[in-house]
Amino acid sequence: MRCHRCGLEESIPFRCNYCGESFCHLHRIPINHLCQFMDKYKEKRSLMMQGNYSNSSLSSPINKSFTRSLLGVLKIKTSKTELLHLSVATLLITAVGLSFNHYRYISWQFLAIFISAFLVHEFAHKFLAQYYGSWAEFRAQMYGLIVTAISAIPFIPFKFIAPGAVMVGLPDGTKFGKVALVGPLTNLVMGFSFLVSTYLYPHHLYLYAGASFNAWIAMFNLLPFGVLDGQKIFDWNKIVWGCTMAVTMTLFIVAYL
Repeated sequence: MRCHRCGLEESIPFRCNYCGESFCHLHRIPINHLCQFMDKYKEKRSLMMQGNYSNSSLSSPINKSFTRSLLGVLKIKTSKTELLHLSVATLLITAVGLSFNHYRYISWQFLAIFISAFLVHEFAHKFLAQYYGSWAEFRAQMYGLIVTAISAIPFIPFKFIAPGAVMVGLPDGTKFGKVALVGPLTNLVMGFSFLVSTYLYPHHLYLYAGASFNAWIAMFNLLPFGVLDGQKIFDWNKIVWGCTMAVTMTLFIVAYL
């Protein structure tokens, strides 16, 4: 399908919730494609940014500001399209997890770790971007779905999990870099948590798998290439990227020892 604004072909286009037309990733936001219902979009965005959290018990402006920020984090905005794309991506990732045992044995602990490493990473991007006031939704990409589906074949030795990514609209380079960074950071937190748990429960092999897999997910996404998080972080702050990559490689090496 072609973008209604620029004519660019998109295998999985974005549909505007206001005018109903389909657009590419560059023109998905109403303001970027000069939506005819721009007034409704601006009105809704203004209400979303301001928040209507007036409460008589919140007499202090500091308390009001804190409450708005907290509610902004907890308020999750999604759509049927995003839920559909996430469902398809999760099903493929589950298939990749099952392929490690050639679909013969299902370990719910391993599958939970495998799937959560992906979902927590993507939701971290989404939550922080929405906290900054940006539109943020997961979208599957056709080439990513194909690569992930190929990885679900049991005899394929190398597994790549890249069914899609969270699309955001942030013009601020610093905020954009932080949104990219928070995904790998969640995998690092999860990875180190699993690593510490291995010392408490050394016989639980799935804990070792959780540490090594989260380290691999973080390291792969930190590569400074293409549309990966690493390229966005590298463009924003090279020192932050270098430190994060160093910590990730440390976790990766220790987890595999």
